[in-house]
Amino acid sequence: MRNAANAVTVLRTLASLALVTVAAVQHSWPWLLAAYLVYWIGDSADGNIARWRNQETRFGAVFDVVCDRINCVSCALVFLQFVDAPWPIAVFLFQFVVVDLPLTLLPMRWPVLSPNYFHLIDPLAYTLNWHVVAKVTNTTLLITLLVVLPDHQWVALVAASTVLVIKVWSLGRVLRLTVPKDTPHVPQGAAARA
Repeated sequence: MRNAANAVTVLRTLASLALVTVAAVQHSWPWLLAAYLVYWIGDSADGNIARWRNQETRFGAVFDVVCDRINCVSCALVFLQFVDAPWPIAVFLFQFVVVDLPLTLLPMRWPVLSPNYFHLIDPLAYTLNWHVVAKVTNTTLLITLLVVLPDHQWVALVAASTVLVIKVWSLGRVLRLTVPKDTPHVPQGAAARA
């Protein structure tokens, strides 16, 4: 756990939790926005630091995924104080915690450091779930839609439901994959060359 990337994960998790707590207590949009930004920027920074410094570890990958859920769930629940959208948020939280969490941990069955290398195993599952566009969409699309279109929550519900269907399908797909004995192992630092 003693590396710069994991330290960033700890700091962004604690900072986002502190900010979201202030947002809840003070009923403050700016504090909630700050909590989301610390979570999103910190989540990107910890992975990039791990790759740039050749500090990627399987522990760090799992630790990051767990901390993502802590930050995301706390921010989403406080978001409900500002936007009355329980159904889109409920669908999103079910998708992110119940479906996406095991889906994101499943690549650990293969000898790869993290889901960031799953393109070596299944390019389609990787593209739908762990490509940078897929990851950003999964955590920001719903909140963006609810902020931009607060009177059209059905749009956010359709988007959240669509992502849920993709995640359930992906989970089934990855569960059906066999784990071959000759799967390539991605050495530390390979992300810089991938």
